[in-house]
Amino acid sequence: MAYGIKTGGRTKGTPNKITKEVKDKLQVLIDKTVDELTTANLSVSHKLKLLELALNYTLPKLAHTYNEVDNKQKSFRVEYVASKTDTNS
Repeated sequence: MAYGIKTGGRTKGTPNKITKEVKDKLQVLIDKTVDELTTANLSVSHKLKLLELALNYTLPKLAHTYNEVDNKQKSFRVEYVASKTDTNS
């Protein structure tokens, strides 16, 4: 086998057949489950949990932002240097 050269196996971009089959079967299972789902027999807490789970897949998550405030008081010193014109007054 030559180093850095791909020999054999799937070529880049070729989908994995087993993964495709599993995804298709899961999609059918999810579709059937959603079709059979009724909220009539769910309690309010279960409905809220279902809504919370569904929103995770429909709305983008917001990034957390944090602004640190520096409350330390900064001190400074002002020096007045008299010039020759100031000393005559």
